[in-house]
Amino acid sequence: MNDLTRYRLCAGLHAPASAKLLYCYLLDMAGGRHHSVVISIKSLGKSVGLSRSATSSNLNRLRRLDMIGIAPRYSEDGGRLSNQYLMK
Repeated sequence: MNDLTRYRLCAGLHAPASAKLLYCYLLDMAGGRHHSVVISIKSLGKSVGLSRSATSSNLNRLRRLDMIGIAPRYSEDGGRLSNQYLMK
């Protein structure tokens, strides 16, 4: 996906600017539209300059808009790991 297509996709998204920022950042990290990213909410928020709660709220908003999928990950002993974000 080229830059112009990615920016048009983000601009057409009916969501607050912070959600668009997260979506564009995840697209850049994933390297395209049909890839995934593994990152913690804390690291993601720090990278784009949002609080943890704002990051979490906007990720859930993007999930409800069906722009991303959120897959929880667990270690072998059952501990929680960072989520995997699937770009749709």
